[in-house]
Amino acid sequence: MKSALCRLVLCAAAALLPCAALAADALVAELEHRLASAGVEAVNDHLSAPANTATLARLNRKTAVCELQAVSLTVRLARGANARAVQAHEQALRAASGRCTRFVLALVSAAEVPRVCASQPSWGAAQTARELRRRIADIDADRLLRGTAQGQACRAAYLYELKNTRVTLRVAT
Repeated sequence: MKSALCRLVLCAAAALLPCAALAADALVAELEHRLASAGVEAVNDHLSAPANTATLARLNRKTAVCELQAVSLTVRLARGANARAVQAHEQALRAASGRCTRFVLALVSAAEVPRVCASQPSWGAAQTARELRRRIADIDADRLLRGTAQGQACRAAYLYELKNTRVTLRVAT
C-alpha cells in the first residue's frame, strides 16, 4: 500500500511541479554521493561544521520549497543523531509539509509524522493558528491524504498542537 502511495505521489508531483524542481542539483547530488559513501552521520557532521552553515541553509531552503530530491535527502538526513542538523532538517520538512504534504508523508515513517506535522518555531501565535487550520483543511480536502494513516496522523498532530499549545486562545467570559 505504501509503495503504491509513493508511486502515486511521485507521478502527481512530476505532473504538478515545474521541471526546474525536478532537475538534478549539484548540491543535492554531492550530498547524495557523500551519503552513499560515508553515511548519514558524516553528512550531518559536514553540514553542521561552521564553514558549511550556508550549505545546510541552502539544502533546507530547497527542501522547504519542495524540490523533490532535496526533500528525499532531507528525510534521510533527519534520521541522524546530530541534534543541530536534525533540528534544521525537521524545520525544513515542516515547511515542506505545508506545500507538498503528500510527498513528505509518503517518505516519512509513522513515528516521524508528529515531528514533521508541526508548526515552525518562528511563527507567532496568530500565524501558527492560521497555518495549522489551513493545513488541516488541506488534508480534509484531499481524499488521498484523508484516507491514509499518514494523512490522519498528520491531521491529528496539527489538531493536537492547535488545541493544546501556545495557539489556544481563550475568550474571557
